[in-house]
Amino acid sequence: MAYLGIFGGILFLIVGLIQIGVGYIGIEHHFGAGWAIGALVLGFSFRIMLPLTIGTFFGALDVWDWPWYGALALAAPGLLFVLPSLITAAIYSLSSSGYKHKNANSNTNYTQVNIEDAEIVSETKPHQKPATSSTKKLLKKNK
Repeated sequence: MAYLGIFGGILFLIVGLIQIGVGYIGIEHHFGAGWAIGALVLGFSFRIMLPLTIGTFFGALDVWDWPWYGALALAAPGLLFVLPSLITAAIYSLSSSGYKHKNANSNTNYTQVNIEDAEIVSETKPHQKPATSSTKKLLKKNK
């Protein structure tokens, strides 16, 4: 059974190398060699593979004269890995639980001062101490 995993890994690498090559020729065909090299640098240095994926689609479509669905089938495996992670990140950043989780370890003591009435309203987290009396005296003194 282990040979299936090894075979699958080798096949995955071969398809990836073909996609990189087709992406390069697609970007080179439309924009020139400088942009194609820039897309390779983006892909390998910064792990931004979207330009190469788009170049793969247009390389197969325009350079190799494949039908659009064949070009999409060649470029789609990269998108199948990118899109779920983008959707997950977007949902996480918009959700209230993601916001609470991000600020859960914050040690900020939020204090609101109403200058007109010289009242101090302090919101603290359960594990934090409320504002000290010296802080309250200082705020009243500044009135």
